Amino acid sequence: MIRISLSSGEPLHLKPSPNRKFTGLRIPGSILYSSDRAGHSISLHIYQHRLYTITLRQFYFAKAVQIITAEPDNWLRMELPLSGMLSVLPKEGKVFQLDPGTYHLTDQPVFASNHPEGMSGIYFTIHFSPELFAGIGYDQSPGISLPGPVPRELLEIVYDILKCPFQESLRDFYYANKVREILFTHTVSLPVVLPGELSPEQIAQMYEADRIMANNLDGKITIPELARKLGTNFVTLKKNYEKVFGIGLFPRLMQRKMEHIKLLLEKTDKPLKEIADLSGYQTLPGFINAFRKRFKMTPNDWRKERRGF
Repeated sequence: MIRISLSSGEPLHLKPSPNRKFTGLRIPGSILYSSDRAGHSISLHIYQHRLYTITLRQFYFAKAVQIITAEPDNWLRMELPLSGMLSVLPKEGKVFQLDPGTYHLTDQPVFASNHPEGMSGIYFTIHFSPELFAGIGYDQSPGISLPGPVPRELLEIVYDILKCPFQESLRDFYYANKVREILFTHTVSLPVVLPGELSPEQIAQMYEADRIMANNLDGKITIPELARKLGTNFVTLKKNYEKVFGIGLFPRLMQRKMEHIKLLLEKTDKPLKEIADLSGYQTLPGFINAFRKRFKMTPNDWRKERRGF
């Protein structure tokens, strides 16, 4: 089990909590551990498998604080912040900053991190076991890497994990494939070039916008609301997002929404009305018309064709 303590040595005890009552971002099928008291809130979603572990860690501290994290193993670990900013002080090596849009690989089981006052943060991690590498034909693991820009394809796989629509054994199979896909994408991706005219803070803000958009495909948050949530305006958000991702906000939102719809149509038996609701469409006819306009066939026909009926 992950252990977290203050720099003073005082432990922040994490206790099992009812997942069904949790309303924030989560890993489907995970076990939730939390610690809530005056001045801080910590939630850890842990999906444990004998070959890998996926975690989603959410922190909020009312005052600036340094915490010590002790991982349960020394497996190679990928760390990728989805929101918030923190400075990491590894036991060995130099201090470095991890912001949304960056990631790295590490094998250090104990490290300190500085969390700014009043800022919440969400961090996604995967622990890869030596057996996992052996099972996929890796003679050796990819090894540690310095923090750098995250490839867009790798980020999309993380979002896929957080939107997993499957249950039980199918979910296990889905995660196992996604974990291997992340490793492959990390290995073959070319270096990411970010726009030089934007500051690291502006780039991190666009990655946070991307994360919020990817996890709110049901239409519960609009683009103007998103801009206000991030402390910017609609015009700046649109302009900077396109600079970072090379595609406009609205086209990207529709692209994501339709890809998720196709996954639900092909891989699940959810009725069309439920898929329409999950995708933010007010009415079933509106959903069918939008799908037909984009793919030249109805959702039902697409489902039948993909399933070979």
